[in-house]
Amino acid sequence: MNLSPSFTNVRSFTSYQFSRLRMRAVWSAFLAKISGRDWSPATFPAEGEYPNRKLIGLKTVHVSQIVGTLNRTSDFRPLGKHLLNRWVNTYINRDLDGWAPILIHKIAEDYYVEDGHHRVSVARATGMIFIEANVWEHSAQPPKLNSAPEKEYAGRCGVEPSFSSPPATQLRSE
Repeated sequence: MNLSPSFTNVRSFTSYQFSRLRMRAVWSAFLAKISGRDWSPATFPAEGEYPNRKLIGLKTVHVSQIVGTLNRTSDFRPLGKHLLNRWVNTYINRDLDGWAPILIHKIAEDYYVEDGHHRVSVARATGMIFIEANVWEHSAQPPKLNSAPEKEYAGRCGVEPSFSSPPATQLRSE
């Protein structure tokens, strides 16, 4: 009795791999949810927090340093059935044509994906160690806002600076 599945082509094998990976991802998400753990990847800090950035260009990046995403809340593992064709095509293109570099943002030693989520998912599933990427590097520390003028003004006037709107009773009607 043969318990291992037999495959007639690469697409059927890749579909099987996707299904196995998806079931593991769904199971992990379920266990994380009932245990109260957060299973979503790290998200990139708000755009305004890191205004200084520069394009490093094409670089080979260690897949394990990709810790999060710029604009998605799901993990790099495929959780939805609707991703099957896209994931399989990405897997097959890796061997046939190669991939275009992904687009990532770097803060310190961590990388966040902007474009190439499926390629990162396939890279992790197949055990790839490195992936080609166009890298934007952001300063490691967000710039600190200088709040000294407001404090100085408050000290001279004896009032606390407030940026909220005045109560409705103080508004003039014109």
